[in-house]
Amino acid sequence: MRCVTPFYAIARLAAIEAIRRPVFLLVSLASLVGILLLPLLLNYTLGDSARIIRDSALAFYLVGGFLLGTHAAAEGFSRDLRRGTAATILAKPVSRGAFFLARATGIVLALALFSIAALAATLLAVRAGASDLRLDWTAAAPALAALLLAPILAGAWNHRTRRPFASAAFFLLLLLLLLAVATAACLPTPLDHLTFPNNFSWTILSVGLLLFLCIGMATALAAALATRLKLAPVLLLCSGIFMLGLMADSFIGPRVDQSLVSATAYALLPNVQAFWLVDALDAAVTIPSSYFWLATAYAAAWSAAALALGAAAFHHREIS
Repeated sequence: MRCVTPFYAIARLAAIEAIRRPVFLLVSLASLVGILLLPLLLNYTLGDSARIIRDSALAFYLVGGFLLGTHAAAEGFSRDLRRGTAATILAKPVSRGAFFLARATGIVLALALFSIAALAATLLAVRAGASDLRLDWTAAAPALAALLLAPILAGAWNHRTRRPFASAAFFLLLLLLLLAVATAACLPTPLDHLTFPNNFSWTILSVGLLLFLCIGMATALAAALATRLKLAPVLLLCSGIFMLGLMADSFIGPRVDQSLVSATAYALLPNVQAFWLVDALDAAVTIPSSYFWLATAYAAAWSAAALALGAAAFHHREIS
């Protein structure tokens, strides 16, 4: 219990600090606005509107989560080391490894909240743009209202209480998007008269869960690199490594005549393609539970390796 309480406190503080940063709100808003405006921008697509909106929304979610995770991990650790927060906490009976892992866990918790908001927005956007000629306003109207009301209510809350605007706006946006999903779920889709649960494409959540695992891997790598590097190099390295991981199957995938160097590089690079399974949604194929377990084990092992290296680097770093 003595170890769990400080770990929980540091993780909770890291999550709150990440959400309170203005950049977290800005990236979240940009991602959610991009997702919810897709039905208005990608209508009249000759039978492919739902698929294009779904794929584009999941891409917004993946890129937004990647930016939030890498930035929060790199900027959070750099700020703690620069301001002496890490030295103050480590002066108490808290080990360096526990501090490092708790900070990374807190950032992942903040990303989990962003993921819930982004996937709720994706469900609403796909339903709103399912028809090529008309919008489903029973889904679009509550979603767009959430985007408008959250900053307004957060501004009023900030004016009256002087509480942080960014975190209030984000939590209100999350709450209002969930309420929008609940509201739309109770209403049939007027374009084809489908009722709950058939009025939403719930299989999107399975792909969203896999993408969250990929975002968690990027966060773990950013946390490890942040123990030695500043913000800009961390963002560049994480982007380059995951871009190579995205292209690894095409360029250095497993082959019979593969060299030892390319085989090692393929094993070490994150296999991003393993988490991008939107093609399964096109084929109406149910992703088996065994695949989720294997993907979770792979993401956990890869993240654990990155965090272990980061904890070792943080243990030997001089902190003042």
